[in-house]
Amino acid sequence: MKKNKNILLFIALVFALSITYWFEEKGTLKRTLTEAHDAEILNADNLGDLKNVIGIKLNFEKKGDQYFTKDSKVLLSKSRLDEFFKILSGLKVKTFLNDADVNKVGRGFYIGDDALKLTFSFEKGSIAFTLGKKLSFDQTFYMEIEKAGKKQMVIAKDVSPDPGVYQNDKDYQRSDALYQRLQVLFMLTNLYFYDTRIFKDLYLDPKSINFKEISISTFRNKKFKINFENTSTSPEVPKGLNYNEDNWISFHQTLSTLEAKAGVMPYEPSVLLEVLSQLDIVDRNGRNIILTVYKKFGEQNGYFLTSNLDKMLYVLKPTDARYFFVNVQDFWKKNLGPKSNEYQMSLSFYDNKSEEVKIIDKELFKANAIKPGLTTRPMEFKKLIDFLKIEGDHVSELTEKPSEILKKNIMRVHFENRDLSVMLEDNDVVLVDLNLRLKIHHYVGANIPFSIKRTDYFQ
Repeated sequence: MKKNKNILLFIALVFALSITYWFEEKGTLKRTLTEAHDAEILNADNLGDLKNVIGIKLNFEKKGDQYFTKDSKVLLSKSRLDEFFKILSGLKVKTFLNDADVNKVGRGFYIGDDALKLTFSFEKGSIAFTLGKKLSFDQTFYMEIEKAGKKQMVIAKDVSPDPGVYQNDKDYQRSDALYQRLQVLFMLTNLYFYDTRIFKDLYLDPKSINFKEISISTFRNKKFKINFENTSTSPEVPKGLNYNEDNWISFHQTLSTLEAKAGVMPYEPSVLLEVLSQLDIVDRNGRNIILTVYKKFGEQNGYFLTSNLDKMLYVLKPTDARYFFVNVQDFWKKNLGPKSNEYQMSLSFYDNKSEEVKIIDKELFKANAIKPGLTTRPMEFKKLIDFLKIEGDHVSELTEKPSEILKKNIMRVHFENRDLSVMLEDNDVVLVDLNLRLKIHHYVGANIPFSIKRTDYFQ
């Protein structure tokens, strides 16, 4: 019978427990190996396919090639299950303990908490592992293994890479980092394994364009639409500006592969309060998907997302939640800078003096004055041009009267048939295209990143 990667990892654990043990004596602690046939209690080859795993608050089952919680039938995350089985596959038996020695001191000497137990049920039987106490002189620990009603106490070790950092070999040899990680694994709940991908298996190809149109409304921005079929927005990009293709691609890839940091199911919808954002999505297959982000879940503050695709409540990381608060201008290229790498530029300064230069913006940047005998400082020009190339923070319509613009104007720049006024407003440098009646706002704080003095550009 074909088994998936998770089953193979588990069989690796069983195989390791079956054959990789050796005899060790440490001080007065002596253990004897059991008879060879006793190792058969670890052999799961004849038990068939793995069907069910039960822990303290863990109970999931396999259906087809996927795993679901036993009670609520929630799909579980393949990547987290792979991690679970991979850690288990690093366990190896070091010593099998003699039953007579175990009975002499009592089971409680080895097993501190019966709840730290994992039971793996197969088609024809089951195997259970109970995590025991850690030994003080090295990284090993006790474990009780049960199969077909027979129990065997062993000394086991986790041979996977140690996550700890140590000052010396002695600290490393006695480290409990791997043991503590194993304790956490035995205490995992169904909740940890929930598949928290927003779209689950709907969109498996990260390179495909899955969405047709998305309407986005947030508590801070007006409702707008983005159309992926014709790469357009509503409202449209202002004349003279273009769409930012990188932002479109980034937004699409992030949204279609989004995975929450946690999922809650079941939950009470009535305790969700304060809608922060809503995305109404129509995908390429005609499905209508509604994603809603709330600020409050009962007494908790955060970013809580619901979807009409399922009944799970998703808890978003703040870094992912920001994609639900995008502005239509995030999809525009808010840039009025030069397009070519060779052009003539005219600068008019506050004193109304103007000069013209030839810009060569290649590997070796040059700014050559047109007027004979005039010397330029190329680095000052490069600072200005680099600023013109960067994306602005936002775009607004020009509403000021010419006299108002004149009062705020600190420089005029002309290149490639584009005539810009440079203005200061609070902590912004504003580039004004008089012909397009557009303003590109750049937040700069207290310091302007380029000079506005003629003497800094020319000698």
